[in-house]
Amino acid sequence: MSSYEPKLMTFSCKFSWGYLNDEAALTKQIKNWVPIICSGKVDSSHILNAFRRGADGVLILGCRGGDCHYQDGNYEARKRVYLLHRILESYGIEKERLRIELSIDPEGSRIPQLVKEMNDRIAKLGPVKKLGEHAKTAVA
Repeated sequence: MSSYEPKLMTFSCKFSWGYLNDEAALTKQIKNWVPIICSGKVDSSHILNAFRRGADGVLILGCRGGDCHYQDGNYEARKRVYLLHRILESYGIEKERLRIELSIDPEGSRIPQLVKEMNDRIAKLGPVKKLGEHAKTAVA
């Protein structure tokens, strides 16, 4: 079990997380990091597909409340995560494996720390149970 390294998928909003930093520099520090235009664009299917393809956890970094460039994309993402917590638990996947952080970090200096914290949390939980094919119909 000591060789277990969690697989974390991280999505971060380009408008609030790391926009003053070079994306290439952050990409070198963070595995499986996807800068996105808005956290609201992370669809339920993206999250479920990440788990289906072997992710042990998903971290979404979005704009803080009231600061979304797309009006309410961050609130929509937070609602989506709340609902997905219920769906994942019904398949035996702990809700702690999916986290959303609504804040701001223009330099991107907190992203590696949040990824490390999430990795540590997932490491304590161990590998995720496989999300079966039957989960495809959970979110249409």
